[in-house]
Amino acid sequence: MNRGGRALALLFCACLVLAASCSKDYKNCPDCPGTPALIPGTFVLAAVDGKLLPYNPPNQTVTILSGDCVTTSADKFTLNITTTNGKDTTTAKSAGVVLPYNGQTVTFHFTPSDIQSQALITGNGFELTFNNLTMLFERTGP
Repeated sequence: MNRGGRALALLFCACLVLAASCSKDYKNCPDCPGTPALIPGTFVLAAVDGKLLPYNPPNQTVTILSGDCVTTSADKFTLNITTTNGKDTTTAKSAGVVLPYNGQTVTFHFTPSDIQSQALITGNGFELTFNNLTMLFERTGP
């Protein structure tokens, strides 16, 4: 293996270690009583589909202005997304439960419906895929 190949392999290993260390707060423990599926806290919507806010989804007449999500130690969540159509500003409010951690994901189960959505755990929050949009939420507080 040449010198460049070794350097690339070391860089790859360092990235794996960093990625593993970022998710240590989220342990897979669905059978541990009292352990939340997602660490409780307040999260702010930072980006949608990799774009900063405000965001205009393709082929839609609304603009996503902001959002937040609060998770509790009882595995409950409240989710607020604020949008505008150019005239009116509306905040959609949702709630539900966060199902047990599995791999690097949790499932948001919206109530009272049976709608479920996967969230990928990141080092500082999660990416929730919902209605063909990928929303990045970052932790802002406990």
